Amino acid sequence: MSGTSSNLDDTNNDTAHESVPETEALISKSFPEFTSWRRVFVVALCSVTLILEGVNLSLPGPFFPREAEIKGLSQFQIGLVVGSFDLTNLCFSFVVASLVTPKNIKFVFVTGTLWSSITVSSFGLLSESPSGDIFFYSCFFTRLFNGAGAAMLYGTAMPIAVQMFPEKAALITTIIQSSIGCGLCLGPPIGSLLLPLGGYKVPFLVVGITELFVFASSSFIIPNESVKTKSKVRSSDYVRFLGKFSTLSVVIPTATLYFIPGIRDTAYSLYFENVLAVDSKKVGYVFLVNSLAFLTWGPITGVLVGMGLGSIVEVSYQIAAPLIAFALFLPKFVPQLETLGWGVMILALNGITMASTMNPAYLILEKMAIRQGFTNMQQIKTLIASSYNLATSSGRTFGAFVVGGYVNDIIGFYNMCLCLAIVLSVTATWNVVVLIKYGLVGRLYYDSKLDKQVFIGGHRQCFNPS
Repeated sequence: MSGTSSNLDDTNNDTAHESVPETEALISKSFPEFTSWRRVFVVALCSVTLILEGVNLSLPGPFFPREAEIKGLSQFQIGLVVGSFDLTNLCFSFVVASLVTPKNIKFVFVTGTLWSSITVSSFGLLSESPSGDIFFYSCFFTRLFNGAGAAMLYGTAMPIAVQMFPEKAALITTIIQSSIGCGLCLGPPIGSLLLPLGGYKVPFLVVGITELFVFASSSFIIPNESVKTKSKVRSSDYVRFLGKFSTLSVVIPTATLYFIPGIRDTAYSLYFENVLAVDSKKVGYVFLVNSLAFLTWGPITGVLVGMGLGSIVEVSYQIAAPLIAFALFLPKFVPQLETLGWGVMILALNGITMASTMNPAYLILEKMAIRQGFTNMQQIKTLIASSYNLATSSGRTFGAFVVGGYVNDIIGFYNMCLCLAIVLSVTATWNVVVLIKYGLVGRLYYDSKLDKQVFIGGHRQCFNPS
């Protein structure tokens, strides 16, 4: 890693106000004294919860657009409903980041599971409501409230899980990413499997009831005050962290990359049905390719990040994303490519690209937080989890509302893909140039890695956290 840290905006005097003991910034000495099995159960519970939340997120994509069309909704209204989930998720990420403390992190997590259970079940039951505006507004507000539960879970599951085994941060982060990928993978086929058993509402009711069991389990398994630290993320801390140019250089490109799932859930299913003639009840199996690629590539990314190659992965996916978006545009000029096989290949490549996002972004944001003077890993993990959730939810919201909904309506599917490729090219260039300029392209390790180098207060230091 090159010694270019003097150029960082993260090393202002206001962030280097105190001498930071190297080990204190990396691994808190107040490690929770629980049995290994109980800590494993906590990590497993966080993993299961995010699997269910991934299902909750991906389940409407293949099926809601068709149900909404039957109920008389326009493409733009479909985009509003799909995007409303991430709109609330986006807004609540600020709330979660500002209000979560070691004393209430369990309460926020448990409340999120209950909230999500109720709202996802209600969303399925809305299939029984009248068509037209009543159906639209009911779905919009139910999905809007559903997003609040997701924000609670995304903002707390990672800090809780990582703090159980802080010396294995790379592994835990990989498990969490794989859990989300597994949920995204299971959502569409679960829908296709359960839909014939009782109609549109059945898959959502099954997910909601399962989350209710998770709510009861988490109340007993997760320890109270799972992290004993005096640290708390204040609103001003969160705003300061997000306001840095270097932080935005990761957050905004990640957000634009997450236009893709927003577009997928509003426009892809109808494209596969109307253009590629896929049966509406089987389109969920086509989406499975995207999620399987995400799930398969997630652990591979985790291994690469554990080897110190996270920034290389970050640069690679930033370069690949606009190329994949452009590939989906190509059938407009090469009609022979307008086939199911081509569409499935793009979905798979999108899944691989998305799986290359979380772990590297967490790693790089962690380095930036340490450079900015944050000294406690619980605080840093909360900042990063909320910032990443902010990026992904804002991207999915904009992708669903504006790109997959409005822009798709105005200029058509293929031209929309071209616009996406242009935007991704701009943000990818920004991200890569900044990472190179700031010396963040090279060997980078999580806080738990022994004998590694970090920047604290703008100065390169070596330490061994043992």
